[in-house]
Amino acid sequence: MNRREYLRLSGLALATSLAGCGRKPKKSKKELLDPYRNRFDKIVDMGNKDVDQTGSEPINSVITESLENQTLLYFPSGTYRLSRLDLSNMTNCGLVGNQATFLTPAKEQGNWIFGGSVQDLLIDGFTFDYTEPTAAPVIVFSVRGQRNILRNLTFKGSRGSYPRSGLELKVPQSSASLLVDQLKMRGGSKNGSAIYTHPGEGRLRFVNCHIENWFEGLYASPHSGPLIINGGTYANNGIDQVRIGGGESGARVENATIRVSKPENKPNMRGIWLEEGTNAIIDNCSVEITDLTGTNSSGGIVIGKQFGNAKITNTTIQTNHSIPGIHVRKPITEYDSTTMPSMPQLPSNHQVTCENIEIYGTAPGGTAIMLTDRDRCRFKSISIQHHFGKRHGITLKNVQKSNIHDCQLRVSGTPIVSLDSTPSTKNIETGGIGSLTYLSDSLRDMF
Repeated sequence: MNRREYLRLSGLALATSLAGCGRKPKKSKKELLDPYRNRFDKIVDMGNKDVDQTGSEPINSVITESLENQTLLYFPSGTYRLSRLDLSNMTNCGLVGNQATFLTPAKEQGNWIFGGSVQDLLIDGFTFDYTEPTAAPVIVFSVRGQRNILRNLTFKGSRGSYPRSGLELKVPQSSASLLVDQLKMRGGSKNGSAIYTHPGEGRLRFVNCHIENWFEGLYASPHSGPLIINGGTYANNGIDQVRIGGGESGARVENATIRVSKPENKPNMRGIWLEEGTNAIIDNCSVEITDLTGTNSSGGIVIGKQFGNAKITNTTIQTNHSIPGIHVRKPITEYDSTTMPSMPQLPSNHQVTCENIEIYGTAPGGTAIMLTDRDRCRFKSISIQHHFGKRHGITLKNVQKSNIHDCQLRVSGTPIVSLDSTPSTKNIETGGIGSLTYLSDSLRDMF
């Protein structure tokens, strides 16, 4: 069973098991707080405080009085109106909600929940409600320490055309780390990114997040420290679904679902964009570009002009439009710090390795893989199934000393197009109708 079949069957099983269910079952106070009891000196139950839980009155004054260093605030289920909350310079502070909602006031369009130089921050279990039409808040944190966590957070509402991002993060020091776990941002925007990461050298992880319908998705390329995107869904965002840098540390995108199926006139809807940096790894991902009506895309996975070494493995890519599934662009030769904040200089090496990749779909033209001006690249165990129009397999322009081995290139056009290139080829299968499974998938998506 291939990965696509597995995901479909497991999705059906999950949908069946969840039929009739709504939100996750509410946990007890003890269940929520037990994982954190040894971390904080004091836990304050806001349900025992004189705070409004209907969203009618702001609760900032009670939070300010209760929240100290080494303190965790627990919010029982309810709606809490919150004006600007500044957590700057606090140490080991936390907010935990039990299906609790923070309601944004009307006309709030700047920094809403924010903090500079916050050490060991915890925010877990909240919905941020900015459905009021004039509300477009920004959550901003610059963190220190190793125990910074943003978990189980849902952003409810659309930012409309307001320019800033919904969430802005900075992990400046190499000694710091931040985990962003199970973040849901599906309301979208007509301007700005869902998440923007400022330059920083610390460890930054995004785990099982869902980002959809924004002008730009996860904009993480300025971050130079270790960057990991594990799991989650990134769909129907403009510019890119995931945009990585990672400097020389080597960003990783693994087990992620990338999808473009509802373009809504957003610009250049790439899948994964390796925009700046080097030594990146894309592994076990699913990329689907099925609808580009009214817009365009430079590829499912795009290795940009400012990027160095990269490795793509164990990944499926569906393209129903005449764009590359993998697009490896010609490297630039002049360094510009304004466009490469994660790198002090241009990458010195530009090798790309693709192994165990499956590319398929109803794309009628173009090429499945495009490689330009990069030598010593390696393609192994590549399956390309494109049976409509005149779609090419692998196109190389001015590429030397590269290998294409053990591949199935069953395309309607030319399997390997070599322009001023001399690749080494071995065990290449061509012709035939290829995978009936993928062919039927593509036809189903097309109709």
